[in-house]
Amino acid sequence: MKRSEKIEYAQRFLQERIEKDFPYPFQVSGEENFFLFRLKNGRRECCARLRQSQEMLDVLCEGTKAEREVQVERLFDLLRAAIQAQASTALSEESDYEKVKNDLILRPLNYQSIREELEDVPHILAGDVALVLYAVMAHEGNDYFTAKMHRRQMESWRRPEREVLEEALVNTSFLYPPRIYCVEDILSWEKKQHGDGRFMTEGEAAPFRRGARGYLLTNSLEINGAIALFYPGVLKKLAESLGEDFYIAFTSIHEAQIHAAGMISPEAVEASLRDTNRHCNRREEVLTDRVYCYRKEEQKLGIIEDGEFLEVKRDE
Repeated sequence: MKRSEKIEYAQRFLQERIEKDFPYPFQVSGEENFFLFRLKNGRRECCARLRQSQEMLDVLCEGTKAEREVQVERLFDLLRAAIQAQASTALSEESDYEKVKNDLILRPLNYQSIREELEDVPHILAGDVALVLYAVMAHEGNDYFTAKMHRRQMESWRRPEREVLEEALVNTSFLYPPRIYCVEDILSWEKKQHGDGRFMTEGEAAPFRRGARGYLLTNSLEINGAIALFYPGVLKKLAESLGEDFYIAFTSIHEAQIHAAGMISPEAVEASLRDTNRHCNRREEVLTDRVYCYRKEEQKLGIIEDGEFLEVKRDE
């Protein structure tokens, strides 16, 4: 079986086992080398991810019954932890902010596609991109699950919403630091090294070089990595490293492509972005079809609309 066929088979198998043997109706889907498990419980929502490792796919598709049961039980342990966590920690309406603040993160989502869901969900709006407040309920390696927060769950914190959101953004940058890679390097690598992509601290061997056709910005986990553009100091650092204005194409929720303004036109960037969103991304992975731009001298972020620069100001 091809890898794509194994993924499809494994997804069906896991969905059937959840429906048959697990007491909560998680829905299984695929997302960028991960299986995604979603559960909506009233207005609460849990989201768990499990990496589609080759070993796991081989076991689910070709392993013995006992080997498959080990993988299923591993998944059920993760989902049980999600359910247990819903009734405690950050999701409790009596939670203590000081105890949960280090578990709060922001995730980048397409505002237009979820605007109705966000009526009671804390978020920062940056153009088409909503930076939405979530709580990390469990995290082991590349497998983790998060839960979307609602305002009523924050009432006991007695903190201004904007303050909570800004602190969550900083916390996200600590948990999942930004990484940037030159496109040419990615195409030639067999495997990234642990230190590859670091660029925020002086002395780190960042991949910036004159004439490069583009860079890929993400986070250390490479999940929901488009958020890295909004981390404190990242825009300014990118402009200093490139030495000029630059364009940003959010090619999915997981990353953004960075292009020096002197190397390509915004029209070309937009055409490529729209093609990527149309042919390569699932609907839930699309952030926007519009090209963002950062102006170095003015230190302003904006959207290019019909050739004009429209400044983006972050709003709650």
